[in-house]
Amino acid sequence: MADRDLIGHEYPSYSFPVEYGKVREFALAVKDEDPVHHDVEAARAAGYPHLPVPPTFSAVTGHWAVRGGLDVLGLDLRRVLAGGAEWEYLGDIVVGDVLTVRSRIADVLSKQGGRGPMTLVVTEHTFVNQRQETVLRLRSTVIELGER
Repeated sequence: MADRDLIGHEYPSYSFPVEYGKVREFALAVKDEDPVHHDVEAARAAGYPHLPVPPTFSAVTGHWAVRGGLDVLGLDLRRVLAGGAEWEYLGDIVVGDVLTVRSRIADVLSKQGGRGPMTLVVTEHTFVNQRQETVLRLRSTVIELGER
C-alpha cells in the first residue's frame, strides 16, 4: 500500500522517438480515420510538418519507461485498477519529434469504497520535445482495492 510520503517522488526520465509506423499503427488500432494520421500529404495540407499523433498516443510511450516503476509504490498488482487519465495538449506532437517524459507522484489518497478501503495514486507525466517545449501533460490515477 502506497503512503503519502511518496508524494513528489520522481521516476527516472526517458526519451521516446515519435516514429511514422507507430503513429499509423496506433491510428489504425484506435480506428482513427482522420487522414492526417495516415497520409503525410494530408497532414501537410492541414498545416503539420508530418503526421501528428492521434489523441492518447502517449500510452505507447510507457513501453519505453524504466521497468519496475510501480515497485516503489508497494502496491499489490492483483488489486490494482486503472482509475482514469486526463490529457492536456499544449502543442503539436508529430513524426520526427523526440519526447522526453518526466513523471512524478502528485498525490496519494485513501478513500472508502463500496468494497472497502482504496488507495489512489495520482501520477503526473510531462512530455517535452527536442526543442524543450512542453507539449503534453498527462495525469493518471491507479487504484489499489483493499484486501477482501
